[in-house]
Amino acid sequence: MNARWPSCSRPVMGVCALIFLAAAALLGHVLVHDFPVEESPPAHRQQANWQGPRYTLEHPGQPRAAPTQCDVPPNSRFDCAPDKALTQQECEARGCCYVPASRDPEGPLLGQPWCFFPPSYPSYRMESLSPSETGYTATLTRTSPTFFPRDILTLRLDVLMETESRLHFTIKDPANKRYEVPLQVPRVRSRALSPLYSIEFSEEPFGLVVRRKLDGRVL
Repeated sequence: MNARWPSCSRPVMGVCALIFLAAAALLGHVLVHDFPVEESPPAHRQQANWQGPRYTLEHPGQPRAAPTQCDVPPNSRFDCAPDKALTQQECEARGCCYVPASRDPEGPLLGQPWCFFPPSYPSYRMESLSPSETGYTATLTRTSPTFFPRDILTLRLDVLMETESRLHFTIKDPANKRYEVPLQVPRVRSRALSPLYSIEFSEEPFGLVVRRKLDGRVL
């Protein structure tokens, strides 16, 4: 004797179909949340999870030659890509070094720039250093523009030896007056007679070092 299932009316079949569809939709929702789709990572970055502001810094002209000397200690590297993450080709087109950071076996990923200025990168040259009533003045010039827009090729350096323990220096554009933070600063008319510090200048590339006279320590 063959067993038969009881027949279902059309209304009952409709209810069963709705219940089946609702269960399938709920199961699909759970699976999607339990197994999210992993997004493809973006192009290679210098620093994880940081894209930086999107500014256009490229200077029109021919790309620079890739530097040949890039042995700069990590703590002495100056970022050549402050605007965005660069590929090796883009970094070297700026005339900069490209050395990806390596993971220290005993610590986390190092945080130094991957794209940085080489020691031979053209910089400012100090000219016409002369003493003044308050310290020193000099002119800073550069002959080769960078990849930054609106390079200022001539700057003015003022070194003010205000007191025995206070030194103040400024670097400004002598041709254009620019905004300065309206802070009250001491005004002096003569240099300190017996300063506790000494000043060393480097002509090319321009540099300035301040040392404590007592022990020669760089301040």
